[in-house]
Amino acid sequence: MKRTARRFLWLAAPLALAAPVLAAVAQNGSPPGAPPGGNPLELKYSTPNAAHGAQLSASVCQSCHGPGGVSTNPEVPRLAGQVPGYVRFQLAAFRAKLRPSPVMQRVAASLTDQDMADLAAYFSAQAIGPAWNTTDAALRARGEALFMGGDPARGAIACAICHGASGRGEDHLGVASITNQSPTYALAVLHEYKNTPSFGGIPQPEAMRIVVKPLGEDDLRALVAYLSSMTR
Repeated sequence: MKRTARRFLWLAAPLALAAPVLAAVAQNGSPPGAPPGGNPLELKYSTPNAAHGAQLSASVCQSCHGPGGVSTNPEVPRLAGQVPGYVRFQLAAFRAKLRPSPVMQRVAASLTDQDMADLAAYFSAQAIGPAWNTTDAALRARGEALFMGGDPARGAIACAICHGASGRGEDHLGVASITNQSPTYALAVLHEYKNTPSFGGIPQPEAMRIVVKPLGEDDLRALVAYLSSMTR
């Protein structure tokens, strides 16, 4: 997998990280950063404790992602309301240095498997936060039409098919919540999908690449105008 295929952000599906891990297992016997015979993405934990997750969030997450995971920085993703399996997987990927970000790698290195599960339980239970301001009603309406119905003539699949009509994702499928993410952050993620040549056939991110490929810049801006303000 080319380097560009690894430079995805929070909205990318977890399976995109599984490919280099599985390849490393096949070639080297264990994934990068794992103890002998271990898998750094396989977490072992007991029943998640959201109260402990709240304490951890206040001490290690809040300064960047905001209280309760409701980021007000347009370049930092919101974690509030994110599906728990997605949060756990991404933290494990940061800790294993399979996902780039010096800051997040340092943060994740300080977390145990149980800490990650507790944080995921906490964030998933938080309200997603207010919509971002959208002043162009026509652009938002166009984005809603693409989100809900896609554009069959161009082979663009409706976002709602995977992310749901509410945009809240599907935990058992590893599909992230994208509701009320900032337009700046969401547009950056869509650009990464569009500019990545291939995800090697890995289903979820490859589906995103295929969906985004026929869409132009105006389409992408319309989509983020809608998803950043879905719940108003």
